[in-house]
Amino acid sequence: MRMFMAALLLVAAPASAQTVDDLVARNIEARGGLAKLKAIETVRIERTVAALFTDIDIVIYKKRPNLYRSEQKAKDAPAPTVRGFSDSAWESTAGKTTVREGAGPVEQREIDADFDGFLVDYREKGHRIALAGRQKLGPSDVFKLTVTLKSGAERVVYLDATTFLERRHEGTIELGPNRRVKTTIDYGDWREVNGVRFPFAIEEERDAPGQTFVHYTKRIEVNVPMDDTLFRMPS
Repeated sequence: MRMFMAALLLVAAPASAQTVDDLVARNIEARGGLAKLKAIETVRIERTVAALFTDIDIVIYKKRPNLYRSEQKAKDAPAPTVRGFSDSAWESTAGKTTVREGAGPVEQREIDADFDGFLVDYREKGHRIALAGRQKLGPSDVFKLTVTLKSGAERVVYLDATTFLERRHEGTIELGPNRRVKTTIDYGDWREVNGVRFPFAIEEERDAPGQTFVHYTKRIEVNVPMDDTLFRMPS
């Protein structure tokens, strides 16, 4: 009996000894591995987002190290709203381009414009991560990570305990001056593109009326040619 109990303890030890770095490494490996992630220089993503009253077509462009551009066009809108990050954060809508200021663009740069995702090389980026335990999320077990970004913004990341892919992010989002709301983003339907897994199904629920979004990914392309001028603020 003593030998049997000792064997159980030995088997259970690896699960209880998980560290933040272990989990981050497993997440990177689950996505395809660091070498394959770093082999991607550009990403182009096409999505349709189902909102409460309309559908929104979105095209996202990303280029190393942290260049980002999104084009969003509602079904009946005459022209898209374009946002970008290069030397500054900017937005162009209805023929007018403005510099985006405040905490919102800073956090978006750390999250959306982070080419590999903020878990990769998190220490070098100035982020901090703590392991907050293991729990249930629906029928599945997940590891809960609390992330403090360099800016001070906080995110909670849930990693599937079996696949080690991201299941959910929780945090807050800036919807306007002095207005922040909670947001929950669920990720699923992870598919392989060029040896790296991307989530093709994304659902976002914000703690505000009419702020529920379902993202349907139509296409993801990697290593397509992109000139840096694509990301610059229009003059």
